[in-house]
Amino acid sequence: MIIMANEELIDAYFTKNLITNYNTRKGYKGHINKYFRLLEKDVGTYFNDKKTLDDYENDLNKVYMILEEQNISLLSRRTFFNTIKQFMCSTDKRLKQLDFWEILKNKVRGSSPLSVDFVPNPTDIKTVLQHGNALSRAMFLIQSSTGCRIGELIALYPEDINIETTPATVIIRRSYDSHTKEKVKMLTKTRKTRTCFITDEAKDAYVAWMKERDKYLSSTIKRSRYEKNPDDKRIFPMSDENARTIWSIMVKKSGLFEKDSVTNRLTLHPHCLRKFFRSYLGNSDLAEHLMGHASGMDKFYRNMKKEDLAKKFLEYMPNITILSGAPDLTDVHRELHEKSLQMKQMQEDMQILKLTLQGVQNQLEIEKIKNGKK
Repeated sequence: MIIMANEELIDAYFTKNLITNYNTRKGYKGHINKYFRLLEKDVGTYFNDKKTLDDYENDLNKVYMILEEQNISLLSRRTFFNTIKQFMCSTDKRLKQLDFWEILKNKVRGSSPLSVDFVPNPTDIKTVLQHGNALSRAMFLIQSSTGCRIGELIALYPEDINIETTPATVIIRRSYDSHTKEKVKMLTKTRKTRTCFITDEAKDAYVAWMKERDKYLSSTIKRSRYEKNPDDKRIFPMSDENARTIWSIMVKKSGLFEKDSVTNRLTLHPHCLRKFFRSYLGNSDLAEHLMGHASGMDKFYRNMKKEDLAKKFLEYMPNITILSGAPDLTDVHRELHEKSLQMKQMQEDMQILKLTLQGVQNQLEIEKIKNGKK
């Protein structure tokens, strides 16, 4: 019998299950290697006919208890063991019968991530963008008004944005992947093309950026240590990592920089703009559709004409307008609150005065009665 090397066995699993995405393969491979590293066993020789189901069950329980001692979150454990289950069952179909899977399902039901992401409001995003330039304003206003992923944002070309419509239209049809030779894939994460819209301020920022784009690319080619493509036609000719770095620098300058105490991750990262769009648009079903998520109302919006979708977006557009949104009425609200307190105090004083006068009047009536009797 030919014993396959670890990498060959894992790659065969990817091929068999049509797992092609680089990041997905990398994550799965990391989980699988970690599992067998914790067991101190070899992937290539692990599966054989001599093992009973109890043997596999005991190994799974052992690894679970190790992760428990390491205080790994339940959500992370669920993701980890889902990968292990797929890999093990793909290799040996008997392993679908293990009791461990059902026990794990009940154990991690309703689990949530340990890390807490920052969901910014319009004021937070405005505070961050005040420390940017034409490039960063265009990038992150487009992302915050479409809910697109950072990879989809970086993969946009000028022909994907139509500023002649009201509101301006964005077609999301590609995604950026730095690990592939082509970099820009002709498919999104969901493998679907979708139509989005951007706010007027995002359109203005895009127009302003396109006037500077070519100069930026030429300057970057001269300054970069890495080889750059002078014929790069993308709106934002950079990697997704560079885009994240630009955002992180602005967040640090804004004073909103904070890392999660558990995961040490930045709590306000570009993906939070996607969460902002979902939370603040004002119509969750419409937001889910524009973001490319399948939901209960997705079919309804999918069948809607583009011009009707545009009207819907215009209705809610003020909710996700950042820089030119509603004026800051903080001082006005403070003054109104102070006046309200003053009015309340005056009403209380008047009530006291009224009661005092009533007491005096009652006393006079009593004196009249006494004088009358005399």
